[in-house]
This record gives sequence, C-alpha cells and structure tokens, in this order.
Amino acid sequence: MAIIKKPVNKQAVMAAKALAAKKAKAAATRKKRRVRQTLDRFIVVAIGTNATGTPKDTAGWTASLIRTGNPPITADFDEFGVVRFPTVSTLTTVAYLLTLNDENGNALRSFNVPSGREFFVARF
Repeated sequence: MAIIKKPVNKQAVMAAKALAAKKAKAAATRKKRRVRQTLDRFIVVAIGTNATGTPKDTAGWTASLIRTGNPPITADFDEFGVVRFPTVSTLTTVAYLLTLNDENGNALRSFNVPSGREFFVARF
C-alpha cells in the first residue's frame, strides 16, 4: 500500500502559525486597568513653605470657603494640617475664597480657589 501525500500550502500554514502566536501574545499582555480615585468632598491641606513641605500644626484652626452672595462654609482643621468640607462636593463647580484662621480666630491667609478642584494645597 502506498501513502499518498497531499500538497501543503506553505503560505496558509505560516499565516496560521502567525495568527496563533499573535493570539498567545495578546492573551499574555493584558492591559492594566487604570484606577481613578476621586475625593468626594473638598479638602484643603496647609503646609509650610520650607524645603520639606511639612504640614503645619493646625490644632484649633478653622477654614472658611466664601462664595459671592452665599454664607461662608466653615470647617475645622485636624492636627495634621487637613480640613474636609463635608458640604462641598467635588469637582467644585464655582470659585471660592479660602480663608485660614488660627485658634484665636485671626485670619492668617486667604487664597483664591478656582473651580474644578478636588483639593487645594495652601502653602504659606
């Protein structure tokens, strides 16, 4: 009995191998999902202007956000130089005037905060 060989289309075999290699590579290199973290409330961080940028000791301090024609929104700093405004959602839609007050109620510094922010870093 004689074995009959069929002619092989070498181009088709090479194309199939290339396709299989491409699929294997695509399965091996999955795209990383980009995680986007957003803050739900507006946050201000008070830091010093020294070279290390360490947070200020803000025990007893307050911050006020003022928008024209509206009453000020006031919140207290924690001891790490961070204040969270629980009633201001982010991204902010309007510009604010931010005023930082010390433990005696004296205004230390004011900043203009533009709209479209999740947080603001007050360097002074």
